[in-house]
Amino acid sequence: MAPRAIESKEQVVARLRGVAAREGEVMRFGGHHFTHAIVVRAGEWQVRRLVLDPAKGAAYLAKHGTFMPEHAETLSEPGDSVLLAAGSREGLIAALLRAWPLR
Repeated sequence: MAPRAIESKEQVVARLRGVAAREGEVMRFGGHHFTHAIVVRAGEWQVRRLVLDPAKGAAYLAKHGTFMPEHAETLSEPGDSVLLAAGSREGLIAALLRAWPLR
């Protein structure tokens, strides 16, 4: 799979405004391969970096014989560290716009 075009902050915000506000992971974004996730935990909107459990990556490689960036993206999950947080979608959007680009 070829890398996707990098979204602008305006495109990320537009996509975020269109997703359902459900508990758990809401959407992924960032770079040619997604690097961050927006999650809702106990009513708080959060941005977390996507992280790959090394054991998951090794198991995938052992089973399939190949491991590409898109596999890492698919197997990654939101990490424990909260990079940005707000009590509402619009609050998180404001924080995201101030902090853009995320590293």
